[in-house]
Amino acid sequence: MSSAARDNHLAWAQGEENATPEPVGVTVLRAVSSDEAEDVVSRIFLPNQVRALEPGPVNMSLVAMRVGATTVGQLAYGRHLRLLTDEATHLHVNTPVSGSVVSRAGGSEPLTTTNRSAAVFAPGAPAEIEWSADAAQLCVMVPHSTLQDELEALVDREVKEPFRLPFHMSLDTSQGRVWRSMVNLLSEELSTRGRMLSHPAAERQVERTLIDALLLGHVQSHTEALDRSASPVLPSTIARAVELLNDHPEEAWSTTTLARAVHVSLRSLQNGFIRHLGKPPMTYLRELRLTRIRQDLEEASVMTTTVESVAYAWGMVHMGRFAAAYRQAFGELPSQTLKRLPA
Repeated sequence: MSSAARDNHLAWAQGEENATPEPVGVTVLRAVSSDEAEDVVSRIFLPNQVRALEPGPVNMSLVAMRVGATTVGQLAYGRHLRLLTDEATHLHVNTPVSGSVVSRAGGSEPLTTTNRSAAVFAPGAPAEIEWSADAAQLCVMVPHSTLQDELEALVDREVKEPFRLPFHMSLDTSQGRVWRSMVNLLSEELSTRGRMLSHPAAERQVERTLIDALLLGHVQSHTEALDRSASPVLPSTIARAVELLNDHPEEAWSTTTLARAVHVSLRSLQNGFIRHLGKPPMTYLRELRLTRIRQDLEEASVMTTTVESVAYAWGMVHMGRFAAAYRQAFGELPSQTLKRLPA
């Protein structure tokens, strides 16, 4: 990568005005000294200092990318060390994928995390993070304004008071397992160098799902508002939501964006779909997309069409999961449908 390209890759993470607005894919960076490691992490995430806790060089690797306004990166130092950060301006969530990490933030008690837990760093406080030599973490940085907008969409009102996110997130709870699934997805995406998230619609959908998983599973200050039973949804509202999904199933819908489009709360929409259709809105959307994909594959030629191109066109962005869902729905793989010649 040229020095100019490298600088532009790093610029998007800091929101610099001269950064190219188009998606720039995955950045892969390495460092063999503390100074180099500090510079890389400072430019992707936030200013920091590295303090070695054992002799030998740093063997840092960082694979990072932008997902909408959110920055994600898998970071490892290959050395037992302590990281001291400046006060964060965004929210950071660090989830170990290997090894163990001991974290402190703003004078908190030390928190030890492994692949069964995560540390959530709120804006406005410095952090101290001790990495084992074999530790690697999936680090997520979300702008506070992005969190605020999504929380207001979830609770269906303006949120003026600060919202609290506990420092420790267990991944053994039902909500934590949702976050774990998102970590696995992002780790896989980084390892394949951003192949799925190179599609803009997929990028938008993954970011919304990631933030919803964090807010619904971890925001405690608005738990009552998030969990409050909503008033019944009129069938006309559900009919409008169904119409939108049927007219535009290829769009990067989430439950939040669909609820916003029909002017009801997220809970109302969920309850209404289950009450009137017997399934959540995203299950309805997945089944609708599978049906449209099957219709296209039955009419297409294997000489001019690929399964992947049809799936992407209808908003299916994870090929492995898509193929499994397709086979479960229709009793054959999508490639088998495509290979059958039209009558």
